[in-house]
Amino acid sequence: MALRPKTVWKAFRAEHFAFIAISIYLLFEYVKPDQAYPVFGILPFLRLSLLAAIVGYMLDKQARYTTSPLNFLVLAFLAHCVVSSTFAYRPDYAFDRLNIIALWVLVYFLITGIVSNERRLFLFVLVYFVSNFKMSQFGFLSWVTRGFSFTSWGVTGAGWFRNSGELGLEMGMFFAFSLCFVLLLRKYWTGWIKWLMYFVPLSAVGCVLASSSRGAIIGCLAAIFYLSMFSNKKIRAWFVAAAFIYLAYLVMPAQFIARFHTAGTDTTSLSRIAYWEKAQEMMQANPFLGVGYYNWVPYYSDHYFDPTLYWRVEEAHNTYLQMGAELGYVGLGLFVIMVLLSFWINWKSEKMCRAPGFEFLRAFSLGMNAAGVGLVLASMFLTAFFMPNYWIHFAFTVCLRNSINGKIAETRRYCVPRSL
Repeated sequence: MALRPKTVWKAFRAEHFAFIAISIYLLFEYVKPDQAYPVFGILPFLRLSLLAAIVGYMLDKQARYTTSPLNFLVLAFLAHCVVSSTFAYRPDYAFDRLNIIALWVLVYFLITGIVSNERRLFLFVLVYFVSNFKMSQFGFLSWVTRGFSFTSWGVTGAGWFRNSGELGLEMGMFFAFSLCFVLLLRKYWTGWIKWLMYFVPLSAVGCVLASSSRGAIIGCLAAIFYLSMFSNKKIRAWFVAAAFIYLAYLVMPAQFIARFHTAGTDTTSLSRIAYWEKAQEMMQANPFLGVGYYNWVPYYSDHYFDPTLYWRVEEAHNTYLQMGAELGYVGLGLFVIMVLLSFWINWKSEKMCRAPGFEFLRAFSLGMNAAGVGLVLASMFLTAFFMPNYWIHFAFTVCLRNSINGKIAETRRYCVPRSL
């Protein structure tokens, strides 16, 4: 936990190639280096790392299928997507994109199977941090170099986060994780590592502000409020949070602040309100299977498109309403249960880790629910269930609980005295 580079590197080198492969996959999936550096386009590294993880899963003695109620719900959700595609408004459109949800289900089971203990979870979280820090520092420094000024497109990432709203959502989650690590693990850091880790949440929240995403800002505020509820000195925590929010307000461009004042009346808001109203109509007309998996765009284009409101059909900009429109109340219900169950598991995990020696696991479990609160609220203004955010979050939930159970079992085994 001191994060000494040589020690961390030795730990990675000592791991099975299955773990190394899934770590490389996560890095490439988030950062998409092939889009910035042509050398990474020579070979399909993303697919090769995923294939290596699948093969390694079968050969790694530490990898195992883990039991969790989330497993059943994830498979049930995938099955519902297949059925919804079969009876979709445009089945061809749905089946062409069924590989997206199938990929996340595969990745979910690979991560939960391979990341099977606390050591691996810690190293895997470091990969997640490096991937996100690559985006946060770039977005933050880009904002600084333009003098904290406002641009309508905000800052963008790569791949899944090439849109400023999606980048802001991910950075809000990363801010919650990194802040928890600073609060609970800073005693282990020294020198430049300490100052680097202090800079990480600053870069994340700066990237959120630079993204010009109102939903991401709301998600960050919710995460801060959630964390303040766990402080032993709540008044002080609320005071610090208020000071932090005020400081962020001072550096926010005037044009961005104006977007909050015009919420509900500007063109962007009016188009999204129209999407939300039509999404509810779709749910009511197709309560069980929806209009079809991934059929929002074709169905809306043929039934509701109004070029006077906006020049093209966008996503609904609400994860839950669009999911209900595409998958009906059944699909939406399955997903909501997964989200609520994840909160419950992580809350129980945090309670189990309030003991010496469990600092990392407690920091991560606390960060999981703080990031989850931000994710849920921010995705009220974005369509995010096709992106990695929720699926990696579900996988982390299971890995975290399994790591805690394994550590508790190991602790009890060593603490029980042997009979003479």
